[in-house]
Order: sequence, then structure tokens, then C-alpha cells
Amino acid sequence: MKHITYNIKKILVILFCVTSYMLDVTYVSAQALPLQVAPTRQEITVNPGEQSGATVKFFNLGDQPITGIINAVDFVVEGPEGKPRLLDSTEAPTKYAASNWFDLPYERISIAANDKVTAQIRINVPSNANPGGRYVAVYFEPGGEIPKSEGGQRQAGTAISSRLASLVYLKVAGPITENAFISKFLSDGFFEYGPVNISAEILNRGDYHIRPKGVVMLTNMFGGLIAQEKLKEQNIFPDSSRSYNLSIGKKWLAGRYKVELNSSYGDSGRVLNKILYVWVFPWRVALIIMLALLLLFLLGRNIYNKIIVKEALLEKELEEEKEEIEKLRETLRKRKD
Repeated sequence: MKHITYNIKKILVILFCVTSYMLDVTYVSAQALPLQVAPTRQEITVNPGEQSGATVKFFNLGDQPITGIINAVDFVVEGPEGKPRLLDSTEAPTKYAASNWFDLPYERISIAANDKVTAQIRINVPSNANPGGRYVAVYFEPGGEIPKSEGGQRQAGTAISSRLASLVYLKVAGPITENAFISKFLSDGFFEYGPVNISAEILNRGDYHIRPKGVVMLTNMFGGLIAQEKLKEQNIFPDSSRSYNLSIGKKWLAGRYKVELNSSYGDSGRVLNKILYVWVFPWRVALIIMLALLLLFLLGRNIYNKIIVKEALLEKELEEEKEEIEKLRETLRKRKD
């Protein structure tokens, strides 16, 4: 009976391992497609009423052909992390939309194994286009049946929903508004140890994306520079913000410190500035040091009382005894006389 139970358990373990392997292989073959796009992003300046162009290349690094559709859609950037979201055709267009300006050479393509497909895109800019930024994603979405391979067998490639996109930043020439500000610049008011953690957020209310450059500086109460950290350069799209999290300074700090953010952005070199103050004091270490000093003081006073004061008392007693002896001698001399 025990032998039969052991064999059943062994069979179940083997079935579980085989099933897990098959599921893993199916997931990899369906989802981890060997695709790349170049360029991942490009910036193009266009003039109203003129025609321009863009080139996007889709690469298939695998050993099987892949079929799918290509399309151009508008995108927006959401959240302080700056994640792009492709807009569906049913969504209302924004003032930064321009996908209907894009004329793609294909609607559906097949990329051969270890090969690429180049899409030469025409961009027809309306004559009444307002100056500022327009943001379009040209994507390839695998799907449908992949053509027969040389061996005559057909490979399934359906149920793939991932999109490989190249982001196109259009800048319509003309006078634009550049307007950004620091919407958040926060830190805890007190730290026991450094470094000082800073949370900042920059909001762009202009007509075109910006890429602020700057530093965060930490100075002490006397104005001396303790440390500085470079602000990470990243795009901030119109009507969106980007968050920055920094740690500045060393571990051992004590006192009141000024944290200052200085940054510039845009073609006109506009300046952003924000200041806050923090206290840093290692109170646990200070408490231990104070207790240690107090202990040393009490120990020293005890030693003083036991040794120094005792010696002083002994000397005083000796002096008193000497005086008594002298008095006795005087008394004896008077009796002899």
C-alpha cells in the first residue's frame, strides 16, 4: 500500500513539472516576441502648411516571420512618473494631437525572420496649425496569422496585444508659451541622520515639452556648501508633471540646513527656484554621549571624594595631632620649670 502511494505521488510530481514547463513555453512563445524599434523617439520641427517626414524601422530578431498592423495614434503622458498612454480613436482628441497628419505607407506588414521593415511616413501639417507640441506614437502590433514558413507549416501568432511604439515629438514652429513651476518641494522637517531626503515635482503649463536642468544644494547655517546633487534630466510634457526623489548629504550632520533647488528650462532659459529648511541632529548618539559624560562625572566625583577628600581629612587630622603634641610638650616644659 505504501509503495502504491509513493508511486502515485511520484506521478503527480512529474505531471506538475511537465504542465508547468508547457505553460511557461506557451507564455514565452506568445508574449516575448523578439521585436525592436528605432528610433524609440524623435523630435521634428515642422512649419504650418508644409510637408515633412519621419522614418521608423521595426526589427524582427527572431527566427520566425511576424505579421501585424502599423498605425499612428496620439498619446498623452500621465502621472508624475511620465508614463505615456496611447489614445484610442474613440477618445476625444487633445490640442496636442496630430495623428491625422500622418500618412503611413502600409496598414499591415510582415517582418521576415532576422529582418526589418522601414516605414517612410509623410507628415502633412495644416496651414492653420497652432505653434507648440504635438505628440504621436507610430506602433506595430503583432497579430493575425503568420505566413507559412519554408517547411510549409503554419505558426500561430494570434492573441498578441502588446504594441511596439516609436514616439514622435512634433514642434510646430512659431511663438509658444513656456511656463513651468515647482508644484512640490518637500522634506521632513527633522532628520536624526543624513542624507536628507527630498521630494520635488515640476509642472509644465507651456505649449511644448521641456527638459529641466539643475541642481539641488545643501548648505549649513553659515552658508557653506555641504553637498549638491544633479537633477535628473527628463522630459515633462505639456499639462503634466514629473516627480524627483533625491537624497543629499552625508550621514553625520548636525544643525539647521538649507535645501535649494535651482533649475532652468526652455529655449529662453527660464529659471526655477525653491528653498526649504531642515534640522538634522543625531539625538540618540548625543544622548549616549551625554549619559557617558554624566557617568564619567559621577565616577570622577566619587573618586575625588574617596581619594582627594579623604587625603585632605587625613592631613587635617595629622595637623590636629601635631598641635596636640605641641601643646603637651609646652605643658611638660612648664611643669619642669
